[in-house]
Amino acid sequence: MTDRLCQDLGFRKSVYSPASSSGWSPTTIAIHPELGDSFTPLRRAIETLSLPPGAAPREEEVMRSGRAIAVDSIDVYRNTYRPLVELSRPRGYLAVPVVSAGRVTALLHADHHDVDVDETDMMTLRAAATVCGLTEEHQTLRSAIVTRNQRVAEEITAMRTALDELEQTQLSLAEALGTESERPDCSDGPVRALHCTALTAREHEIFEFVAHGAPSADIARALFVSEGTVKSHIQRIYRKLAVSTRAEAAALYRKSHRQGRGRC
Repeated sequence: MTDRLCQDLGFRKSVYSPASSSGWSPTTIAIHPELGDSFTPLRRAIETLSLPPGAAPREEEVMRSGRAIAVDSIDVYRNTYRPLVELSRPRGYLAVPVVSAGRVTALLHADHHDVDVDETDMMTLRAAATVCGLTEEHQTLRSAIVTRNQRVAEEITAMRTALDELEQTQLSLAEALGTESERPDCSDGPVRALHCTALTAREHEIFEFVAHGAPSADIARALFVSEGTVKSHIQRIYRKLAVSTRAEAAALYRKSHRQGRGRC
């Protein structure tokens, strides 16, 4: 946008400054080729500049009010960041807020260097700021859509995995739901209880997540580990507990808790 303002729309200098609740700082500058290299110090200053709060009251008022301003040559040094203005040396300049989703997200500055700015220039810069704001809103919306699609895809994958495991399991529906009345199982109860004690602390933690139906991706986020690490733990848990699916693991978890065998 700053390049277009200088190359196509008649301005000599244009600056884009992201804004936040803590203030604003210029990050991008365009200078008309006719001005040559005479503003190299200005470029360098903008590359490293970080404005402290209160350094430029005029621009901060633009951020608060959301209203554009036109500054003439008489007031060019008043209530603004003087070191930057001294490097730029404009005859006058415009400062227009970029508004996205109802809040000021940036400032656009532009000037003609040795010529006064006028109402037409203000209309041009406002139109440019509107384009910037709409672009930001579009990017924010697109990012939100991508994030939501990823989440939906993960949930669908988790649901398919759960359905596949239920299809393969040898458990009855009552056992899978944990509604079947418990009877002592002398054939495998002691053996599985012994396997439970062989689980590490991390495996116990992951086993509890699995028993409550958490997908591997959610477990990885909760424990700050990779999804691959979680899947490796789950495979070791299955081997130790002699189960092959999440449904069987969940049923064993509920069964061990109802029998008072502690954390399994």
